[in-house]
Amino acid sequence: MKKILWMILALISSGSVYARQEVTVTVAKTLRDDSQVTLTGTITGRADDDHYWLKDPTGRIRVDIDDDDDDNRYLIGKKVRVSGEVDRDDGYSEINAERVYILK
Repeated sequence: MKKILWMILALISSGSVYARQEVTVTVAKTLRDDSQVTLTGTITGRADDDHYWLKDPTGRIRVDIDDDDDDNRYLIGKKVRVSGEVDRDDGYSEINAERVYILK
């Protein structure tokens, strides 16, 4: 019986590690490092080589979009859903994108 309870507890805790919260930019900026999140907004511009600005009604945040394609400028102006993790570095928050879905 104890073995089954431990297995259930392990499954529940491991599942929560991979849970992604759909959050706003303002909320994402307050989350701890490595939090799994999903945000929806518009790519408003390029911050530098692999970084873009994602804007929603609550603000904007930098998103690191690594891609094999050297020219991701086609994303600018597009409404997207970004899934990834929060990266808090030097007091600033950004999102390390794992997936980017173009919505419009």
